[in-house]
Amino acid sequence: MASSRPKASGSSSSFASAGTAILGGAHVSLTLLEKAMDGTNIPFVKGVAGAALEVIKIAKAIQTNREECNNLVERCTSLLIVILGSLVGKTEDVIPDYLRRGVERLTTNFNEVLDALRIIDKRAQKWRALVYYIENGEKLKECSEKLYWAMEEFQVTSKVSSCLKDLERYEELREGQKKILESTQELQKGQKEVQDGLFEVREAIKQQNDPNALSSMPSTVMPPDPKIFGREEYVGKAIKLLFSSTGAKIAILGPGGMGKTSVALKIIHDTLVIERFGENRCWVPCEQATSVPLFIELVAKSLNIPSSSSNDRLADIIAFLKSSTSLIILLLDNFETPWDIEGQQSTVADVLTAIGSIPSVSFIITMRGTQHPSSNTIDWTKPRLSILSQLDLDAAEEAFLKISPDAEGDPELRVLLQKVDCMPLAITLMAKLSEAGETVSDLLEQWNLERTRLLDQPGGDRRNSIEVSIKLSLDSRSVKGNPDAIRLLSVLAMLPAGAALIRLPEMCPSIPGWKVALRVLRGAALVYDSADKSRIRMLSPIQSYILLHYPLEQGPLNELRASYYKLAPEGQTSPEDPEFKDVSKALAGEETNMEAILMSALHDANADWQAALSAGLHYSMYLHHGQPRTEIIVQTVRVGREMQSPLLPHCLLWHAAIVDRQRRFDEAEPLFEEARDEFTKLGDMENAANCSGFLGALFRGRNQFDKALAALREARATLLELGDVKNAAWNLLDIGQTFYKQGDYKAACSSYEQAQSEFTSVGDRFGSLRCLSSLGAALGFQGDHDAAESALEEARVGFMEFGAFHNVAFCLYYLGETHFLASNYSSSLVKFEEALALAKQVDDLHIAENCEVWIDKIHGLLETE
Repeated sequence: MASSRPKASGSSSSFASAGTAILGGAHVSLTLLEKAMDGTNIPFVKGVAGAALEVIKIAKAIQTNREECNNLVERCTSLLIVILGSLVGKTEDVIPDYLRRGVERLTTNFNEVLDALRIIDKRAQKWRALVYYIENGEKLKECSEKLYWAMEEFQVTSKVSSCLKDLERYEELREGQKKILESTQELQKGQKEVQDGLFEVREAIKQQNDPNALSSMPSTVMPPDPKIFGREEYVGKAIKLLFSSTGAKIAILGPGGMGKTSVALKIIHDTLVIERFGENRCWVPCEQATSVPLFIELVAKSLNIPSSSSNDRLADIIAFLKSSTSLIILLLDNFETPWDIEGQQSTVADVLTAIGSIPSVSFIITMRGTQHPSSNTIDWTKPRLSILSQLDLDAAEEAFLKISPDAEGDPELRVLLQKVDCMPLAITLMAKLSEAGETVSDLLEQWNLERTRLLDQPGGDRRNSIEVSIKLSLDSRSVKGNPDAIRLLSVLAMLPAGAALIRLPEMCPSIPGWKVALRVLRGAALVYDSADKSRIRMLSPIQSYILLHYPLEQGPLNELRASYYKLAPEGQTSPEDPEFKDVSKALAGEETNMEAILMSALHDANADWQAALSAGLHYSMYLHHGQPRTEIIVQTVRVGREMQSPLLPHCLLWHAAIVDRQRRFDEAEPLFEEARDEFTKLGDMENAANCSGFLGALFRGRNQFDKALAALREARATLLELGDVKNAAWNLLDIGQTFYKQGDYKAACSSYEQAQSEFTSVGDRFGSLRCLSSLGAALGFQGDHDAAESALEEARVGFMEFGAFHNVAFCLYYLGETHFLASNYSSSLVKFEEALALAKQVDDLHIAENCEVWIDKIHGLLETE
């Protein structure tokens, strides 16, 4: 998008010509500038010039971010040229005080830039250069912009100095001019108000008494048959309704940008409809009907009713329709415009009812919203059409490629379409940008940065600007008449997965009228219900527009965040806890929203970071037990470091645990070590020992068996000394896993059995099941297939009760191996296929990949038999 900000080069600004005249352009040497500075003996001029030269020297020396540095050098050089050109050769006594102050402000600006450059210069050395590259670039741009505005200010001051000798007289003249201007503006404002009022009166009189005088009526010529995608079934249902009875009355409702007009035109151009109504198919562009007389005149014009001496155009229309011997169909397009006229809804309803009372007349209306107008007086044909919603993904892709065929096969196209929720208007505008040369990848990046601004066109209307389309819905009478509606919309926009209806009172306690506001938003089609009616959702383009133009205020934002902070601690439960299954189910439905809320808070300087940190930590515990992701825990660690929070070692531990689950062992090791060291500093030896235990398991994953056993035994000894039998049992289980991986199945079984006994002694059934499942896997390799199958099956059933599906997949996998080792290939194949399906469901790539290898192997064996 074009920027109003000036380019870094001085060649396009007025100061360039001055600089060229003095020293031959912006690209001059430091030597020439230093010589020019010698031409003045004024201390404050020498001061600003010296600071400017220092900025230029450092900027030239910085090796990274060269483009930004060069821009800064050019801008600084040009500014110095203007300063010296204005002041060199003058004596201090002839320079006015305000110009002296301008130079002093410039000196301050240069010194601030100098401080920033010195920091950047240090960062630009060695390894820091890559780390701070982006930040340095942004800081350099800020410096360059600071000098631009300093230059603009100084130029104005300099020109004032050269043009006005008597400053005090000038100030008096300017003050007097200001007062005259203010008086003139007030007079003009009052005059305009009178003119506007007279105009409105004249228009009202004209429309009430002389509708034939309406001089700029829009065309009512039927638009051509449009190409539509994915709406064939909807169109078919509408045509069936038209033929179900004489005088059908159909409403196509839905949000703005859904293609209601295109669907209606497709219906009106259908061959069967043409055969039934012939030339008596009339299009009424209600978008232009900003008054009741104009609405009535548009209907008359679409019907080709000639002007008459009658002062009652509605009576002319009714008489014409009643006298017609043919069937007539009216398409009242964008009917929300006349329906929303302030104080005139009942009059518009009367007009619609009068037209609908004539048996030979059918009509279709298209209208933003979800509510049929005049439901008490108009018998809408049943079954009513459903609310028009977004396209399915295949139809969206087809619509895009019809406009921009070169995008076919682009792997990111469907991602882009999903980003805009497959909204037809957004698809059309995106496709036109693609047709103009933008790649799908570029569009995706721009959407992530600019959102609906990408699809806005200056001077656009509802057909070619997504922002205009959304704003029309927000400006509807019902929405503007309920202040809580926009506030609630701002809350809902923060929740990309929609809001659970049952949780709304907790999310927005400062909006007591949320139920009424929600009805308004539903009626305006700004939000919609999920299929099961449990959540309120918002289309992505509407959500993006609200986030840009109606950001949630800090108070309601804190309330919303607090409601999710209360939910996050439930993530502390572990698979062995009886409530884990229910907690996981509750959190699973809020994952997308939770992550959006936490990411927002962890990047907000005004947020309660301690609460956000705690919530991020607890939620990450939940992710560790389910589908491990690091986005939230990475931010909690960052905030923990910045705050020097006592929660930092816990954040480090769970960050390490998550990347360990992802089998990113090289990243996990230093995190475990740092967490252990931080716990040790705090005197928390139990958690320090747990970190050592995690390191032992990590070493096992790298086949560093001696290091693994040493770390695990050390951790176990510390925990037993502290009386923590439960965590010591986990270390013993890991010792067994280490023996298992070494192929020492006998030692592994012994460890598993002892660990199982310890878990049982402290009532930890989940830990006991873990030992049982591992014991089953080891017994299978010892050749005791029956005992192995029995142990694995018992563990599988137990894990199912806990809802621990990763562990269920583990049991199924080793049941497959056990059956294979017993040469039961068919039953082995069944178990591996079950394990593969579940592993994919819970995103366990390691088990899934191993299952696929076994399945291919078994298929090969079965084919050769």
